[in-house]
Amino acid sequence: MTSTSFLRKTISLFIIFLLFVSFSSAQKLTRVRHFGKNKGHLKMYVHLPAAADKTKPMPMVVVLHGCLQCARKVSEQSGWSKLGDENNFYVLYPQQRRINNPMRCFKFYKRRHTNKNRGENYSIAKMIEYMKANYTIDSKQVYITGLSAGAAMSVVMMADYPETFNSGAIFAGGAYKIGNGYIATAMGLLGWRVKSAEKWGKIVRKQNPDFKGEYPQLIIYQGNNDWVVNKRNGVELMKQWTNVRHISTTPSETIEGFVNVNDIQRNVYRDANKKDAVIYYKINKLSHALLVDPGTCPTQGGKRGFFSKDKNYFSTLWTAYDFGLIPTPLIIGKTEVNKQEQNVTFTVPSTPNCKYEWTYPSGCTVVKNDFSNSITLNWGDAPGNINVSEVDFSNCKKQFKTLLVNVIGAK
Repeated sequence: MTSTSFLRKTISLFIIFLLFVSFSSAQKLTRVRHFGKNKGHLKMYVHLPAAADKTKPMPMVVVLHGCLQCARKVSEQSGWSKLGDENNFYVLYPQQRRINNPMRCFKFYKRRHTNKNRGENYSIAKMIEYMKANYTIDSKQVYITGLSAGAAMSVVMMADYPETFNSGAIFAGGAYKIGNGYIATAMGLLGWRVKSAEKWGKIVRKQNPDFKGEYPQLIIYQGNNDWVVNKRNGVELMKQWTNVRHISTTPSETIEGFVNVNDIQRNVYRDANKKDAVIYYKINKLSHALLVDPGTCPTQGGKRGFFSKDKNYFSTLWTAYDFGLIPTPLIIGKTEVNKQEQNVTFTVPSTPNCKYEWTYPSGCTVVKNDFSNSITLNWGDAPGNINVSEVDFSNCKKQFKTLLVNVIGAK
C-alpha cells in the first residue's frame, strides 16, 4: 500500500468516525437523577443541543411520550432531538416508570396528578425549574408536546402552569380533566363526554383563579380514524381552549389539503390581535399516531413505528414552525383579490439550482409560470389555495406554508 492510499483510507475512516460520533451525540439523552422534589416519581432525561451557547438564552421543548413508550423511543420516532441539534434548542423528556403504570402511561386520568402542584404535574414542573436553573433557558420560549397520554398530560401542564409555556402541540389528546378514574376517562376518550365551551373553560380557570395572563397557544392534531382517542376529543379540546382564550369556536381560516397533503385540513382560530391562538389539524386516514416523513432530505424526519405513520408530512418540523422555533417558509402575495383580478403574482425566496412546482385553484389562468420562484395568475371567481414545492438537484422537496387567497365579495 502506498503512503498516498494509506493516507486516503485513514482520512476516510476518520471522517466515518466523526460522522458516527456526531450521529450518536445527536441521539444521546442524559439522565438527571436529582432535579427536585419528585412527587410523581418520574424519570428525567434531557437532550443538550450539539452547539449549545451557554451565554445566550435558548428555547426548550418538553416532549411527553405515549403509553408503551419511553423517552428514547419518542425521541427517535418524533425527531425532536435531531431538530434541537439543527436549530439550537433544548429538549426535555420526562419519563414514566413501570412501577407507577405498567403501560408507562402518564396519569392524566387521576385528580392526584392533574390538580396543580400535585403528583406527576409537579414533578414535570420541577424538571423545568431545574433546566432553567442549570442551563440558559429562555423562559419566554418554553414549549410542550406529546402523543396520547403524553398529549393529555401536556394539556394538564398548560392548564396548571399557563405562565410557563408559550405554546403546546397535542397529538391525539383530550380536554383538561376529561375524566377522573379509568371508566370516566375511557368514556371521554370514546367521545362520550361533550360539554359547552364555557363549562370546559371553567374547569381550566379553576386551577388558577387569580391568573390574569394569556393562556398558551394550543395546536391540535387529531386523526379521524383514531381507534384509541375518538376524533370528538379534538373538537372538545378546541372548545375548551378557544374559551380560555376568549375567542369563537368558528375558525378564522380553514385550509383543505394543507401543504399539498390531501388528508390534512388546517383550521386556525385567531384572537382579537389576529394572532393564531388555536390551530386544529384534522387528519383523514390517520389512526393513533404521529405524522412522519422518513427520508434523508433536510425537511424530512421521524421514523415509522407502531405510533407513527408516514403521511409525507414531518409533523415535528411543522410544529416547530407553528411554535416559532424555526422561521416558517412563507409564500408572499395577496391574501385577498377581486373577482377576475389580473396579474396576481406570488413569490418565494429563490434558491440556486432549484425548480419550483406551483399549484393553484382551477379557476385561475396562468400568465407566467416557468418553474421559477414566482408565478403570475389571472384569478377566477372563487377563493382557493396557493402551494409551491421547491425541488433541488437531488429531488428533495421543501414545502412552503399554504397561502389561502380569499375573493372580495365571494360567498
